[in-house]
This record gives sequence, C-alpha cells and structure tokens, in this order.
Amino acid sequence: MKKFRVEVDGEEFIVNVEEIGSEESSMKSQSSDGSVGSRSSKTAEKSAPKKAAPKPKTKPQKEMSAPDNIGECDVVAPMPGSILEINVKKGDNVSKGDMLIVLEAMKMENEITAVQAGTVKEIKVKVGDSVDAEDVLLVIE
Repeated sequence: MKKFRVEVDGEEFIVNVEEIGSEESSMKSQSSDGSVGSRSSKTAEKSAPKKAAPKPKTKPQKEMSAPDNIGECDVVAPMPGSILEINVKKGDNVSKGDMLIVLEAMKMENEITAVQAGTVKEIKVKVGDSVDAEDVLLVIE
C-alpha cells in the first residue's frame, strides 16, 4: 500500500493505493470467505482533505507591438499556417469585416478579415504558401 497526495480542483487529498497486479497483493485482498475485493478497515480510512496553498497569480503579459516593417494598411498572419483560399483580387474594394483569406493553422481554418475599408493594393501570398506569424499577407489602401 502506498500513500499519494493528489490535488483535484485546488483541493488536496491523501489517498492510499494498492497495486492489484501482483500475486502477493491479490492474496491480501481476499477475505476469509474467499471473496475478492472486500475492503479491510485499513483501506477504508479516509484522510481529511487539506486545502492547497493558493497558486501565485501570473503577471499579465505585455502587449506585443507590430514589427517595424508592417504598415497600417497591411493585413498580417496572426499565426503560422498555410494559405487555403484567397477571396479577393488586386483592385477589389473591401469593407471592414470582409473575409479576405482563409489560413489553415493547427488543422483549423481561420478567416482573415479586413480591419478597414479600402482597395486591395497588393497580394503578397498565393494558395499553398506557408506563412509565419506577422507575415504580411496583403496590403489595403
């Protein structure tokens, strides 16, 4: 029998664990009438739960600033991934919130939308391209 300390949802418990895979422990768990799995008074004891110390609060992360080479009208990749669709062409007029590009990242499709209205000046990627976070995908003027 081994004792372990376990934390569940912030509460700490002391538990007794018995290995039942070996021949020796299976013999101990049999009662005098031969039935297996009966509890002894020793294993039925419960330890009073102990409260765990509160976890220290983490400091808020400082906001990341955009790299210097990114302009106000540049649409950038929020995370690394690959380009699945490009829904605009050079010269198209777009409104704020229009879907521009579909980026696949971690087996999920992420829609990249326009943050401002304008005209698509330049598209810097093509379908199938791999991009890193903060790479410029297209430019709106």
